[in-house]
Amino acid sequence: MRLVERAAPERLEDLVSLDRLTNDFKSWRAEGSYPQALIFHGPPGTGKTSTSYVVGREMLGEHFNHMNFIETNASDDRGIDFIRNELKFAMRAKAIGPERKVVLLDEADGLTPAAQDAMRQIIEKYSKNAMLILTCNDLEKLRPAIKSRCKVYTFGPVKPEDGAYRLANILDTTWRGRWFDLEEMLTKLVTLMNGDMRSCIMFLDGMDPAELENKLQMLEAMTSEDVTALAFDNEWEQLRHNLHALIDAGTPLHHVLSGFYRNMRKHFDKEAHPFLWPMMAVYGDVMVHKHTWSGDDYSYLDYLVAKMKLESEKI
Repeated sequence: MRLVERAAPERLEDLVSLDRLTNDFKSWRAEGSYPQALIFHGPPGTGKTSTSYVVGREMLGEHFNHMNFIETNASDDRGIDFIRNELKFAMRAKAIGPERKVVLLDEADGLTPAAQDAMRQIIEKYSKNAMLILTCNDLEKLRPAIKSRCKVYTFGPVKPEDGAYRLANILDTTWRGRWFDLEEMLTKLVTLMNGDMRSCIMFLDGMDPAELENKLQMLEAMTSEDVTALAFDNEWEQLRHNLHALIDAGTPLHHVLSGFYRNMRKHFDKEAHPFLWPMMAVYGDVMVHKHTWSGDDYSYLDYLVAKMKLESEKI
């Protein structure tokens, strides 16, 4: 079994840095009363969807199945018809076995205002049949009337020591008894990945344990370099090489891109380089194509660097 499959949390005890949610859930279960709706918000890769499955599994017990745990996604259809048809149908139908089912709506911040107004009415009308879990990246995009009807939980980067402990528990026996200090290495990895557990798992998936130290050193060297300064200095081939090297080291594309963005932001407090804002604009334009890109990670990064280079020539 691949690491990404073993890493998915199954129980409350598997959740990392979510003590408030874990303690609240235990209280709900002891009292036999669950909220009408939950909101899990935070950046991508922080475990919102996988945690939703844990909540559903723990709440439904032996009745956890595709009839009693229903997942929908607001990115597929953001309008009011989606709410009035698909979500309403999922919430209205009674659970088979337990008193209530669980309905998960991913990326709820993508819903239109009209769709959110309709969703509020559905929560009020059908919460006796189902507990709704909403996930979102940007909590501010949800209307106050929605947030006031939900218990809200914030997901963020995990603490390095917590993340390292979780990773050590899911790695197989081939990682045990190595000459290096596994806990120390994993703590460094979580730190370099800014507490993004998804990126850590993707980085380690399929890796030979003997490669870990070298790849961590490469990752540390690449993430510490000022890639934005390379663009300012027109060192385009070096910038391209550094971004490719991060992919070579096993860094997920979304983490390479978020790291690039964080590096650009470091220049906000400095005397503004004339290319900083055009560079940020190009980054935003290219990010629009990320989910529809048909090529590999290297070609996507090449496209990003090429667009920045062309924009720099206009200045």
